[in-house]
Amino acid sequence: MIKNVFLKNLLINSVFKLFSNANQVIPKNNHQILIYSDLGFRDNVKYLYDYLISEKYNDYYKIICSVKGHEKFVASAPKNVKFVNPFEGIKYYFQSGHVFYCFGKLPIRIGKKQNVIQMWHGTSFKGFATNMTNTSSKADQFYSYVYSSSDYFQPIVKKKFNCSDEKIIVCGHPRTDVFYQKNPKYDLGEFKKIIMWMPTFRKSKFLGQNDGFQQNVVPFLKDDELKRFDKYLSDIDVKVIVKLHPMQDIKRINTSSFHNLILMTNDYFESKGYDLYRFLKCTDALITDYSSVFYDYLLLNRPIGFTEDDVDEYKNSRGFAVDPEKFRPGMKIKSINDLKKFIENVVANNDEFENSRVKINNLSNRFQDGHNCQRTLEISGIHKS
Repeated sequence: MIKNVFLKNLLINSVFKLFSNANQVIPKNNHQILIYSDLGFRDNVKYLYDYLISEKYNDYYKIICSVKGHEKFVASAPKNVKFVNPFEGIKYYFQSGHVFYCFGKLPIRIGKKQNVIQMWHGTSFKGFATNMTNTSSKADQFYSYVYSSSDYFQPIVKKKFNCSDEKIIVCGHPRTDVFYQKNPKYDLGEFKKIIMWMPTFRKSKFLGQNDGFQQNVVPFLKDDELKRFDKYLSDIDVKVIVKLHPMQDIKRINTSSFHNLILMTNDYFESKGYDLYRFLKCTDALITDYSSVFYDYLLLNRPIGFTEDDVDEYKNSRGFAVDPEKFRPGMKIKSINDLKKFIENVVANNDEFENSRVKINNLSNRFQDGHNCQRTLEISGIHKS
């Protein structure tokens, strides 16, 4: 991923301009699908791929997965599926009649008889990163469609991608389809309640992101207080799993003696064979701050707690795409005592925010049926024939 705006624009107006011209004359194979992600094989592209394979679309289509870290998937690829690196994916972009993104894009103008869909990786809650809006002025040329999860968010998507109304189509996130399937057989232990905590990562040199100061792993708790919090959770028989951002480093923390508080790195999560959205379905509640995952979790209609340790600072740095007061239907957690109260409410099944969750869910998610993968394929004209 190139974060330098000047370099991006230089490439778009030189090398990729030539690629765009070539793409207009190269014939497209309507039975070839390209799935492209330069941030790993995950999120909406991965769930769409899983659906394609489970429903045996690879019997009818050649599927190219151009993803970072492709090497570990090559040996296990099923028939008619090929894994390549993001650079090699450019070649297959020229050939493919169907292209799907949820991270980044190849800034190549779409060709005739080619459908290119940007599913993106979340409904907007946070404000837009400058390095995105400064390089999206030609979005209409690069996408056939950009997804919005509901009618309400269409103007926000239009602003975010700087695209025309005709390019925006309402469809839910393919990753949420698993919420409507059976629970996976994950051995998470026996507890009164299991709560997922997904704090937003504030700093990333790789992403050119600096959304505020992040001293400790989770809000309200200093790193040397985590052991005491683990003991509190053990006393009330609750398991809290902190799902860390892939860019977050916790090597400084000794977690070997923790029992009920689990700090789960992305590498550990993947090594256990866990799937994030199937994992979320196994939980009883969610704690987050500004992560858009809460829009998806609304589909489960379970309690959500929103931490507010730096809301003013965040508002003045990254900012918000929507009114943060209106769009957080759950308890506002401003201290360690609030955090404990939220957890104890979950244990006691004391839920006062259900009506407001339903209201925001209906505003944020038009489709609540678990068929977004199929809907995505139909939008691009992909059929078993």
